[in-house]
Amino acid sequence: MPYMTGDVKKDYNNSEYRKALNQVFILHIVMFCIAFTAALMAQSSAVLADSLDFIGDAMSYALSIFVINRSLAMRATVSIAKAVTMLSFGLPVMIYSMIRFNEGTAPDYAIMNYAGVLGIIAHLYCIYKLYQFRSGDSNRLSVWICTINDLLSNVITVIASQVVMFTDSVIPDIVAAGFIVSIAILGALVILKQAIQEIKNYKSERGYA
Repeated sequence: MPYMTGDVKKDYNNSEYRKALNQVFILHIVMFCIAFTAALMAQSSAVLADSLDFIGDAMSYALSIFVINRSLAMRATVSIAKAVTMLSFGLPVMIYSMIRFNEGTAPDYAIMNYAGVLGIIAHLYCIYKLYQFRSGDSNRLSVWICTINDLLSNVITVIASQVVMFTDSVIPDIVAAGFIVSIAILGALVILKQAIQEIKNYKSERGYA
């Protein structure tokens, strides 16, 4: 996975970072509305998982804006909260996937494809805006991971839509949703690992037990 942890003490122009975060935050709110509507219309587990990624990312960006000038310990604590939230998003996707499996009907592959392609375009723009801020502490890492994860999720959704078209089966959609959730879990664990280490280092440097 193309994640970068980098130097947690590396400094950036926070006004530029804040501007970039505001832009991608607004874009993700819009894309969540589009993707969630598309998920309901297509009856797609993969698109539902993708829509939850969008709103999860929007929350991540909003929290990053809030803590942008706060202490490393505060930013690391918020990163842990982000990671826990990312882990929790898998449950509704699993429940919906089981419902769709029992129904057995294939999702609308055309809507899946359109939603996935639109998501890819949106995330390529987000990567362009956030690339220079991709390394640093766990908070910056969480923003970058969320963005990369969503791009991968969109690609998976597009691939799944093509398989659904040829097979007329719900299985590719459910498998794709499983991959998307797995990617989110992996990203959350990477964030948790760095955030916990940052808190340990922060306490150690200040002589806390």
